[in-house]
Amino acid sequence: MKFRIYLETDLNRVFTKSLGAIAAAELDVILTHRLGTPETKISQVDEGRTSYLDFDFDGEREPLVEQLGRLSATAAAFAVHSTSSLEPLPLREQLAFGTEVVTAQRYKGKTSERLTRLMLNVASAADASKAADDRSVLDPMCGRGTTLNWALLYGARATGLDVDRRALDDYATFLEQWAKSNRYPHKMQRYKKQNSECRHFDFTVAVDRAGLSGKTVPDIRAFNAPADSGAVAVGRHAMIVSDLPYGIQHQARSDGNRTPTSVGDLVENVAARWPSQIRTGGSVALSWNTKTLRASDMAALLDRAGFDAVATRGFEHQVDRTISRDVFLANRSNRI
Repeated sequence: MKFRIYLETDLNRVFTKSLGAIAAAELDVILTHRLGTPETKISQVDEGRTSYLDFDFDGEREPLVEQLGRLSATAAAFAVHSTSSLEPLPLREQLAFGTEVVTAQRYKGKTSERLTRLMLNVASAADASKAADDRSVLDPMCGRGTTLNWALLYGARATGLDVDRRALDDYATFLEQWAKSNRYPHKMQRYKKQNSECRHFDFTVAVDRAGLSGKTVPDIRAFNAPADSGAVAVGRHAMIVSDLPYGIQHQARSDGNRTPTSVGDLVENVAARWPSQIRTGGSVALSWNTKTLRASDMAALLDRAGFDAVATRGFEHQVDRTISRDVFLANRSNRI
């Protein structure tokens, strides 16, 4: 049967020209890896001020509708009975909290909220770790927590690392203010700078007190440490999702080492730690600037670290003159 997704109008200049192709690429991963329908033809149509995707799907409708509601750009979805007959599908967000926990923070260099949701969606679809009861996410360069906040909305445990202590301070303060303003019962445990674990804060939140008392581990755990630190025990996760620095240099190693690290070296340094931080079959989704590291080089670096690339197409898009952004998707191989 044929289905149609109308896409949200995107006023962000980064996505204006690329939204359809990016949304089609995301849908392709979901159909292939989540719903088991590979090689489905997806057609993008621009009509007036609207854009939509048409595709065929012959599986059960309910799992499809659930996934369409989670996609990063879905405005509305329909079953197409004829050129003049569209049946609306009842989309449901199924998020644990309101999206203001993602959208309310505004600061220079913030990760795209839409792109971050997309990366979590494709990482979740590609995850083959069979850890359905523990959909945990690690962001080794979490900044002020856009990835961690989306994970919270999806009901997943989230762990983040970052070298910028001030950014983590601001993030912890924001989470407390957000929970208080919405009257969500919560716990915030902040740690002193000198603690041996590099632990920065643990945050737990629920919509009611019963839900809070039933949680035995934090929803979000943050560490003030470099992405490639071997001193931080972050546990094993189902997914690693991160928006890599887009510049040609990044302080990757430690607060004491100010020698700039190229993006290629950064990926190599960090990926070497990941086999101990992700379950076999777990997925990795990274966005990065292809002007600083070619896709083939990214694949080679992850392959050497023990990760098998997942075939994708259509994610690359121009951000500005110096940044062309793409998404790399991989699984932890059973060869390590």
